[in-house]
Amino acid sequence: MLIEGDVHDIALRLKEIDPAYSLHYEPRSARFELRGKEGELLIVFPYDRIDARMVEHARRTRRERLKAIVEEMERANCEAEARALRAQEKHAEDALREGADRYYAEKRRQGAP
Repeated sequence: MLIEGDVHDIALRLKEIDPAYSLHYEPRSARFELRGKEGELLIVFPYDRIDARMVEHARRTRRERLKAIVEEMERANCEAEARALRAQEKHAEDALREGADRYYAEKRRQGAP
């Protein structure tokens, strides 16, 4: 179902980004969609109501920003890998410390110097 007007003029603001854009509501799947020329599906919005986030989402995900989007994804992936590596190192350090503590506690219990 084509949405031509709404309280916040989101459909109009989307057309300001690209005149070929049109906002649709798909009742069967209960989702809002952005369509382009000839009705091709461009974005399925992750929002359950029409609001300004749709305009920002449409701007942020335009083809012209593809290089920047890929760079953002790569940066986020590198940060996630670094966090995972730090967590693994911390886990290994904790396990070694715990093992050493148990070893020396056992030695003390047995009366060894």
